Amino acid sequence: MTETVRENQAAEPGKILIVDDNEELLGAISRLLELQGYSTLTAKSGEKALEVARLEKPDLILLDWILPGVDGIEVCRKLKSDEATRGMMILLVTGQGSVDNRIEGLDAGADDFIPKPFKHPELLARIRSSLRLKSATDELTERNRQLVESQYELVRTEKIATIGLLASGIAHEFNNIMAGISGYAQLAKKNPKYMPQLVEVALTQAQRAQELTGSLSSYNRKGEENSACDVQDVIHGALCLVKKEAESNGIEISLDIQKVPTAAISAGQLQEVILNLLINGIHAIEARGEITLSVKKSGPEKMIEITVGDTGSGIPEENLNRIFDPFFTTKGALGGGRQEGTGLGLSVCYNIIQSRGGRITVESAPDMGTTFSITLPVSEQAAGGAAPAVSGNPETLENREGNHRILVIDDEEQIRQMLSDFLGTDNVVCRSTGEEAIEVCRTQDFDFIILDVCMKNSSDGIETFRRLKQADPRSRIILCTGNLAESIPEEILESCHAHLLKPFKLDDLSTILNLAVEA
Repeated sequence: MTETVRENQAAEPGKILIVDDNEELLGAISRLLELQGYSTLTAKSGEKALEVARLEKPDLILLDWILPGVDGIEVCRKLKSDEATRGMMILLVTGQGSVDNRIEGLDAGADDFIPKPFKHPELLARIRSSLRLKSATDELTERNRQLVESQYELVRTEKIATIGLLASGIAHEFNNIMAGISGYAQLAKKNPKYMPQLVEVALTQAQRAQELTGSLSSYNRKGEENSACDVQDVIHGALCLVKKEAESNGIEISLDIQKVPTAAISAGQLQEVILNLLINGIHAIEARGEITLSVKKSGPEKMIEITVGDTGSGIPEENLNRIFDPFFTTKGALGGGRQEGTGLGLSVCYNIIQSRGGRITVESAPDMGTTFSITLPVSEQAAGGAAPAVSGNPETLENREGNHRILVIDDEEQIRQMLSDFLGTDNVVCRSTGEEAIEVCRTQDFDFIILDVCMKNSSDGIETFRRLKQADPRSRIILCTGNLAESIPEEILESCHAHLLKPFKLDDLSTILNLAVEA
């Protein structure tokens, strides 16, 4: 914003609240300010001043120190302690001009003083000065808000760019998964003798696909304050995502991973850090090289040390102190490198590790490669990384004959059909939307409800869960989802009967239902 615009803003009339128990003085000041183009509000007591300020949101308050009931100092404290009124400028009008009085007023939050008796020119000058200051403060606050939003968008762009970079590798992995299944399906169609191999390959490849999608889900998860994760699992997931990119650049990844306790960081946050460091290493190696990744316990303190090193071009000494600065990059147009970059990746890594009570450092020299070292505290709780295949609180049922009445709610026809075939058509009712399920529950009773959390063209699965529980708090609802458990509200996980992560094993579902799986 230019200086001219700023001055014009400051010159615009403001809304002023005048607070004084002297009605004659109150009227005189109000008329004076209205002649100058200001909009005025009045209050004769501290209680009324608080009420008007919160309702009308004035730009500035002329506040008399001595008031009946709640005095000016207390009004000042209350307004400045409230987020909604903190930005209002307060000019304390007082005949108590000692240094101690001024200190007390400033400590209460007053922005300026006007001594009694005052002259009109001085009053108007102090009001103009305070409104200019408020205008500048408001502008700075708005610019800061825009900067935070811009930085958030840049971080989001950086993450999207990372996924884009890995897209070809991810596609390659899925094509390999589907190639095995498709090939054996074609063979089995021509000759039934290949059916056992098809079943085995399909189950194995489904597990591979689950690991890959789990890695992608981890990357998008937000970290909670008390999160914990299995470091080995997170590194395995990150390597799944960069494997193809490294191979296509002739880069070998060497691992030295010791068994360590769970780390005090969420799986998504740690994976974001590891991915950033691995991708930086890949970019730093121009033609064939090696990335080393190690994990071990660190010292007598309960810490875990992770190092990621590469044999790339290294970092000049003059850049080492700036490597974690926001927007500093050695990539693309900003840094002279071949790869594009925003300069936020390492800054994000630094902030994540620091926020978890850890430390990240770098050692590097030109043509000697780079090594990043991370230390993280050990978690005091069990790992919260990958969700278990089965979770919840299954109880022993009296009915062990498999004659349970079960409602299946899923928008995928193949899944509905598969569960119906497995559980027995006579015992199963299938619905494709939450609305249809709620309707059928009004007329039929079920021993179990198997509910897909994410359904297209339907009310949200979580909302369906809440409505079903509201209708019958005793409902035993088994949640099924392709997302990890962290995407489900904690109160829902606690009140559901069990949680299954797709693709799930029918043995696990049988355990929950106390059914026998056909051999």
